Amino acid sequence: MANIEALQSSGDSQTISLQYSDRARQSLLTTLRMSIVVWGLIPVTACVLGLFGLLNSEIFSHDSSNRIRDIFLIMSGLVIPTLFLLAIRNLSKSSLLLDKNGMEVPCDLLSTTFRPQYIPWNTVNKIAFHSSEKSQKKSSDSPLKNELIVLYIKQQKPVVIKLDRIDIAACEKLLVCFDVFAGTAERESLEELSGLIRVHLRQQANQNLVALAKGDVLSHTELWEDELKRRFRAAAFMPLEPGMIMRNGSLTVLRQLALGGLSAVYLGQLENNSLVVLKESVVPDDAKVELKDKAREMFAREASLLIKLQHPNIVPVLDYFVENSRSYLLLDYISGQDLRQYVKQSGRVREGLVLQWAEQIAIIIDYLHKQEPPVIHRDLTPDNLVLRPDGTIVAIDFGAANEFIGNATGTFVGKQSYIAPEQFRGKACLQSDIYAFGGTLYYLLTGEDPEALSQSEPGEKIELSAQLNDLVKRCTDLEVETRMSSATEIIASLQNISNSQEKA
Repeated sequence: MANIEALQSSGDSQTISLQYSDRARQSLLTTLRMSIVVWGLIPVTACVLGLFGLLNSEIFSHDSSNRIRDIFLIMSGLVIPTLFLLAIRNLSKSSLLLDKNGMEVPCDLLSTTFRPQYIPWNTVNKIAFHSSEKSQKKSSDSPLKNELIVLYIKQQKPVVIKLDRIDIAACEKLLVCFDVFAGTAERESLEELSGLIRVHLRQQANQNLVALAKGDVLSHTELWEDELKRRFRAAAFMPLEPGMIMRNGSLTVLRQLALGGLSAVYLGQLENNSLVVLKESVVPDDAKVELKDKAREMFAREASLLIKLQHPNIVPVLDYFVENSRSYLLLDYISGQDLRQYVKQSGRVREGLVLQWAEQIAIIIDYLHKQEPPVIHRDLTPDNLVLRPDGTIVAIDFGAANEFIGNATGTFVGKQSYIAPEQFRGKACLQSDIYAFGGTLYYLLTGEDPEALSQSEPGEKIELSAQLNDLVKRCTDLEVETRMSSATEIIASLQNISNSQEKA
């Protein structure tokens, strides 16, 4: 979920590493490494002497009383370096490691914890922020000095994380990880900590220590929240409260992800503890009855089609249901970063990588369009394409709910830069997804949204191969008849471009 630079992937596993400094541990580690002559070479030398003496006693029948000495020298020569090497191994672990199963905390000499601790998330009862009474007097250089996060563990001593050992960015990432991984564990005062972090980052910006977007600072947490709000765009009503039980007791609402207009998106949890995304759509009370009925009928039809989709690069739609006159889509929770967030933080994408991603996206479109009946995504934009840590692209957030709202209210819901002219007129077709695909490639290549209702040519902005520029231009043709006809044609064109570049 958020841009976490330390995210590493191995198959389906994901581990987040956050640097956790400890001067006492680092000093001891340095001392041990520098004193290798004392604890390494000398015991090894004793071991060799002991072994030599033991062999001599066997060969020349020396006094057997010396054998005990020789054996002791051998054992000390083996055991002492081994113990020191194990100590160095434990002391070298200087990061908080978090994944979907649990969290590993490095050893803490001042707390007499000499081995890293592994904490499964299902054993955590509460995560609490403990603020120092002197917090108001802290300098801006040490905003989290003496501040703690305490994890209260079932039938174990609480685990303390000292926040002055991690930097501000890592602290924000830690809060994000708790939000995503720690399930229903009780939170205490974490919002207060988040507020302190944001204030500090803005102070840094004012001192020119952080320069982002002309002084408009977005912290890591804000970026993550911004990503979720964009990814699951909200289209004014009373939202669901965290902790609310729905779907006959099988679904618990954890928190809001996005809210506004006539739609909301929530993070939820099923009975098996798996995370899901709940997308809520509301028909206003003053809408015409026939429009309400039409919108609900369309929503149900589209949702039933989406549930049948089975593709590794399409977010699974688990269910749809109506509760208290509101309609809901239940989607699998996809961990990753959407392409808009990627470009926002890393800049425009190089042509070779765009070609790789473009082929994955085209394969998704091809799969959807070949269903019976064909499925139109209707909202294929950088916001709704998520990059998994393993480099694969996943399409999320189908446009069914948006058209549901639009039909009921008579208003258009969508990102104008990526909407084909015929879709603006309420006549979306298969080629509408191809237009959005071309607009998405333009954004990846240039780092800018395409101009609405226009034909895009990224080659006018950047240096680009003529073939790829032509592909984008043909995909964003304003006329359906002269636009590229199918995703199959796009895939063939992309492969030809890739092959020609490899030969060049």
